[in-house]
Amino acid sequence: MELDIVTLFVADICVLVISAIAYTGIFLRHRDDHYWLLWIGANLVLASGLVVYVFWPDVPPHLAMIGDALLIMGFALRLAAVRSFGGRRTRIVSSLATLLAIGTIVAAASTYSVGFTLVNITLTVQSLLIAYEFWRDRHDRLSSRYGLVAAYILMATSFATRAGQGLFLPEQIITYIPYDPVLEFHLLIALIHVTAGSMLVLSLASERSAQSLEAAANRDPLTGLFNRRAFEAQLRKCVSQDAVSIILVDIDRFKAINDRYGHAAGDAVLRKVSVVFSHVVGTHGHIARVGGEEFAVVLAAVRNHETLIIAERLRQAIEAEAVPFGPHTIRVTASLGIAHMPQAGGDPMELFKVADRALYRAKASGRNACILDGSGSLSTTIEKRNWRSQQVNRRASVPLHLL
Repeated sequence: MELDIVTLFVADICVLVISAIAYTGIFLRHRDDHYWLLWIGANLVLASGLVVYVFWPDVPPHLAMIGDALLIMGFALRLAAVRSFGGRRTRIVSSLATLLAIGTIVAAASTYSVGFTLVNITLTVQSLLIAYEFWRDRHDRLSSRYGLVAAYILMATSFATRAGQGLFLPEQIITYIPYDPVLEFHLLIALIHVTAGSMLVLSLASERSAQSLEAAANRDPLTGLFNRRAFEAQLRKCVSQDAVSIILVDIDRFKAINDRYGHAAGDAVLRKVSVVFSHVVGTHGHIARVGGEEFAVVLAAVRNHETLIIAERLRQAIEAEAVPFGPHTIRVTASLGIAHMPQAGGDPMELFKVADRALYRAKASGRNACILDGSGSLSTTIEKRNWRSQQVNRRASVPLHLL
């Protein structure tokens, strides 16, 4: 039995060290991802704690804190690692403070069973906290994190069982690491945990890297909005499912801004305008930068007049925005072309062409205008713009779904 337990200890140590080596290789290629350092440190500290258990299975209570403290420190580092992976503060200082407090309690414990119970309760709580940290970021839809949640809940359950043994069967705890069938089962669970956990951490990082690359391929690097490729994909998707509208927006006389103030000023204008788009459109549609100074909005499941209202809000918001640039304040206007498809199943590229014709008419009519071109007919003109502005102002406080 003892040989089996030692073998399981050694197996756990080997998996932890090999995983730490793998994490080191990844960190050397991605030095900005500091959470790998925390994962490496956690695995090495945990492996050290297990080495203590193997070679010094029977020590006085005041020395038993060494292996226990290393185990608690390792899980504290894992908690810091998963928080760092999620972009949150690691709180290492508070984790180490907790470690010192628990270590002091364990060192002062008068019996093995008290220290044994306290340590396993602490490890149970730490495992559940780590599981929660993985769970709370589930909105990224990365499947590996669900496996990690399960792995840490499994480990927490095993630690809780050990804590129950120390609490209700203290007579069985005759050393700080009792070699018994419960320990053998616990180490088997630990082996499953460290093996699956190590692979799933690598898988999760790989999934997120792939997701980031996909997002970068679909995003304009200057504004953070969708690029033309992503816009066309969203347009095809929306057209296939529902009624849809397109608003094409062109910043008026943008070349003159670049010529007068420089391209850095033009970039500042584009970034500011992209923020205006996000504020006005919000969750009602998909926004993209489809050209140098040209933007597009896809609105699904909206009526014709709702699209007009959103377009006019955009025009007014852009006109009202001031863009500070050095000693200068730059103001811009925009021309907007609108096309509406009242039912699903049409040709998305034809809809785009209709909106483009409307945009051309808006610019040819004097710019700073919203024009709707439906089936080739001009429905909104420069002369109607002031009337639409009044309608928008009266209805600005009405939620879009009530219009």
